[in-house]
Amino acid sequence: MKSLLLTIFLMLVTTIAFSQGIMEIKQPTLILKDLLADDQPQTKIFEVKNTGNKPFIITRATSMSAQIQTRWTREPIAPGKSGKIQATFTSSRFQERFNYKIMVYTNLTDKGTELQITGNVTDNPDKPTLLYKYTLAGIKFRTSNISFGDIYTWQKIKDTIYYLNTRKEPVRIEPLNRPPYMHFQFRPSVVAPGQRGAMIVTFDAPGKNDYGYNYSNIMLSVNGTKDFRNRITITANIIEDFSKLTAQEIANAPIAEFTSKELDFGDITQGEKACCDFILKNTGKRPLFIRKTKASCGCTAVTIGNKAVQPGQSTKIRTTFNSAGKSGRQYKTITVITNDPQHPETTLRIRGNVKVR
Repeated sequence: MKSLLLTIFLMLVTTIAFSQGIMEIKQPTLILKDLLADDQPQTKIFEVKNTGNKPFIITRATSMSAQIQTRWTREPIAPGKSGKIQATFTSSRFQERFNYKIMVYTNLTDKGTELQITGNVTDNPDKPTLLYKYTLAGIKFRTSNISFGDIYTWQKIKDTIYYLNTRKEPVRIEPLNRPPYMHFQFRPSVVAPGQRGAMIVTFDAPGKNDYGYNYSNIMLSVNGTKDFRNRITITANIIEDFSKLTAQEIANAPIAEFTSKELDFGDITQGEKACCDFILKNTGKRPLFIRKTKASCGCTAVTIGNKAVQPGQSTKIRTTFNSAGKSGRQYKTITVITNDPQHPETTLRIRGNVKVR
């Protein structure tokens, strides 16, 4: 009898232990290819089903983007039943290529479940100007800038700015200033009224032969006119490619180590110059090369002792702050780019106080 009672008790405990709700999401990723731009809200639904044997509750569904608002089934979802998570958005506010996330939380676990809405927005024939929010010389552009992001020193990368001719005559667009490391193509070369054009920009990193953040203003000529207000910006961050290094090469690589990354030059009088010396030591096994230094302000000059630092050796990076026209507390940064694969970019900081006579 005792053995039977114990068996029944263990069966009950096991049944309770394995009695739980299970959330199953039929399609956790919604791919919205060629989503038409629209200024009216629309809603997409994720279906949630309980495939377990105990009810569960969706406690919240949080969008990771302000572009999407969420609603969800508030009542407990019984075994075998379904609920839903609604995602409401206005597609004309999306980026051209988008990937937005929604985190879903329940009373089943502390961990969230990730949903995704991904795809691209395309022109709506019924509302042709929705995606063209920037006006230059009477022409509507989708964007006034291109951000190439990180580009390896060996790469050549293309991106496109689309525009709509809302003028009454055909237009021909050309760049007034052409940096030698940027190449431009216009298709078609002449855009008729009401038609779309494309400006294809190629960023040639080897041609630029530089490191770090690059910012360019490109002035545009429309039908031969020169108006410097008609401009776009193009940015890129040129970085060294360490992705092909082996584990052994990384172990033998140079290491950039600073004795201090922040220095205080104290109080100075307006018009005076203050110097701060940062010491950089190579604690690695290969020569360390300083690729580039860049100050956050033209008021700060940077000089380097040696750009090539042998293993075990050190060099001095001197920053000279010119306080002319400055007053009060000052905070400046200096970016140092090296061939240290673990820490290729280091930010140094100087601070102090400028007193006015």
